[in-house]
Amino acid sequence: MEVERGTKSPTANSVTEVMQSIDEQVRSGVAQEFRNIATGFRELDVAVGGGLKVGQLVLLGGHPGVGKTTFALQMARNMAATGQFACLYVCFEHEPDYMVQRLICMESVGKGDGMPGDGLRIRDIAEMVNENALAGANSRPLGLREVLLKDARGARALERLSRYGQRLLIAKGSSTTTVEDMRDMVRKMRATGGVAGGRPVVLFVDYLQKVATDISHNNEAARNTEQVEGLKEMALSDQILVVSVVAADTEGVKARRLRLGHFLTSTSVVYEADIMMIMNEEYNILDQRHAAYNPHNAEQLRQYVVLSLEKNRAGSDLIDLEFRKQLQFCCFRPDARRVKENLI
Repeated sequence: MEVERGTKSPTANSVTEVMQSIDEQVRSGVAQEFRNIATGFRELDVAVGGGLKVGQLVLLGGHPGVGKTTFALQMARNMAATGQFACLYVCFEHEPDYMVQRLICMESVGKGDGMPGDGLRIRDIAEMVNENALAGANSRPLGLREVLLKDARGARALERLSRYGQRLLIAKGSSTTTVEDMRDMVRKMRATGGVAGGRPVVLFVDYLQKVATDISHNNEAARNTEQVEGLKEMALSDQILVVSVVAADTEGVKARRLRLGHFLTSTSVVYEADIMMIMNEEYNILDQRHAAYNPHNAEQLRQYVVLSLEKNRAGSDLIDLEFRKQLQFCCFRPDARRVKENLI
């Protein structure tokens, strides 16, 4: 890599000077690196050492359709809902309108038992809007809020969204959106009068390989290296937490169970990450020789996703957690358990 002449050299500080700086930060209450950022999934927070932290780069991988976006958006929702953090979700796959509809579904869930009437699905929202349009052809048209308020599930979702809606920002990434563009968005959130209001900022990127690079690369590995190194450098220099969805390589898409090696298109993808979480369908990865496996409960396994901590600099790794899917309501149940069965 070429380095421009005249660029500023790193500054070296003595251990004593660094200790004094940390001491001042702790006294003033701005030592964010000591602050845990809870994901809202208790078992996951315990597994990663109490929660995530600023300066970290967290990667979330999995097969297409396993629920990566759902899980990441639910984490962003959980963090913003505490009132302690401001979140920016940059999605390269979906428009903000669609992402907000997913949040409405997530917040509409009542008992959480997964029954059809317990929450709203995306198609329910569309049907409610279309029915209102037909019924109100000769009257004043209603907005989405008014339509949702007619339904108890919709009213419940709106009330919950109102608690944190200003602290969760959603942006549509494009083929020209770079790390620097996202850095600018984060800094605007932190500016005077910005939505962060002095709170730590969490950036969600969905997903890594879609981030535009400043240099045109001839191979995917070099491109991935610039993308992941850029996100890690931003996490450190801007003192934010970065959570990014990451896609597996070609061999990984074919594999029954995704592991760390399936994300090695660039070694930087794994080396730069502080935490690497991989999602797999439990039905696909439970060892059929295990006593718990039998054809009778096989269909039940399709309701669960196993999230594996393949790398964790802040705590234990090689931990497998089982999450119950509620993808019809665009969410996972918040409770989880450690997997005791044998996995392939």
